[in-house]
This record gives sequence, structure tokens and C-alpha cells, in this order.
Amino acid sequence: MITRIYRYKIREGAEGKYLRLQERVLALYRRLAEVDVLFLRDKKDSTQRTEVIRFLGIDPAEDIRCIDADPLIMQLFAEFKAEILDSQHPEITEENCVSEGLSAAGKLHHVEIYCSDLGKSAEFWGWFLSELGYKELQKWPSGISFILADTYLVLVQADKKHCDSPFHRCRPGLNHLAFHAASRRQVDEITEKLRARGAVILYDDRHPHAGGPDSYAVFFEDPERLKVELTCGS
Repeated sequence: MITRIYRYKIREGAEGKYLRLQERVLALYRRLAEVDVLFLRDKKDSTQRTEVIRFLGIDPAEDIRCIDADPLIMQLFAEFKAEILDSQHPEITEENCVSEGLSAAGKLHHVEIYCSDLGKSAEFWGWFLSELGYKELQKWPSGISFILADTYLVLVQADKKHCDSPFHRCRPGLNHLAFHAASRRQVDEITEKLRARGAVILYDDRHPHAGGPDSYAVFFEDPERLKVELTCGS
């Protein structure tokens, strides 16, 4: 699967045209390829937009080539640049992320975590996820999200009335999140960085085989005491 991410600004007052163009773009994309498309609006700046296109077909690279060469798509893109894109900020950033699977069916789409202190959690998770290759997707006053290929993680500030009972992973519900590491070396490097940051390393007396003799991982806590695992298996 290939995920393509566009970021850009639209003109003030161009919302109606933008929505109508979205409909035309979606219809064309779905005629040409198997895709999942998200149009995201920044909650702080409504002119800042993020477009996420997941190519779900058997040959996503060929689907991308087909879409990029389609004359109607090219016509719509020219219309977008001429009538909708903010002329004062005409930059369109583009990223392509590749994941191994051919289909998104059954895979985790995203995880959303509510935080008692968004600033503290965003700083911690932003650091950790950037080490794994994630990039910031969106940011708004009460939340932030990070994306890698076809999976993203969202952090949201919880309402004060819900912060009286702290999270505990041993209660019914979520226990921990586990991420693949690229290698044992990455597990070791992240472990040292976690120690330098003062993070709590769990099962330190059994590290890095706390998951069993065939496991090589680091287990640690985020600012909410949510358990996180980074593992490269055996």
C-alpha cells in the first residue's frame, strides 16, 4: 500500500469551490483506482488543509501513475491551483509512505489517546514517534496527530471533569501499545534515550528479554503511565 499526503492552504472564501472540487476529485479517483481519501481541516487555521490518499489496490504504484497521467485529474489540479490554492502561500508539500501489505482490510487504522496534560504527552509521543519515522499530521488547540504510512495516532486533551480518575493499565480496557522496531540496535538506542529523558523503564531487571527469551524489547511508560513496547521480536 502507498499513502500519499498533501498539505496546502486554500484561499479565504474558497470553501464552496473547494468542496465541489473535492466531490469531483473523489469521483475521478474512485473511477481510476481503489482508494481511501481523507480531507482534513486544521482546527486552528481553517485554510490549512491536509489530504490523505491511501492506494489500496494490488498494484498501488501503477494506480498512482494512472491517476497522475489522467487528463481530467490534471485539469482539476490546474483549476485547484488557479482558483482555490492560496496565492500568497502556493506551496504544496507532498509525502509518499509505503507499507508492506497489499490491503488495509483488518489492519489498525488509528489509535486515539486522551491526555490529562496534552503538552506533556505531545512532547513525549512526538519525540518517540519521530524516532520511528512518524510525522506530524495535524495540530489544533486540543489535540495533535502523527502518521506513518496507513496508521496514525491521535492525542487529545481530556476535559478536566474526566481527569480525576487517573489511567491504570491493570483495569479493564487498554493495557499497552506495541510498536515494531527496525532492529535490536534501535531498541538499544531508544532505551538509552528513554533513560536520558527520565522515562520509567518497566521490567528493567529482565530487560531486554522481559517478553520472553525470544523477545528483544523495551517496555516503558508514557506521561499517563500507559505502557508502551518497542520490539523487534527474536
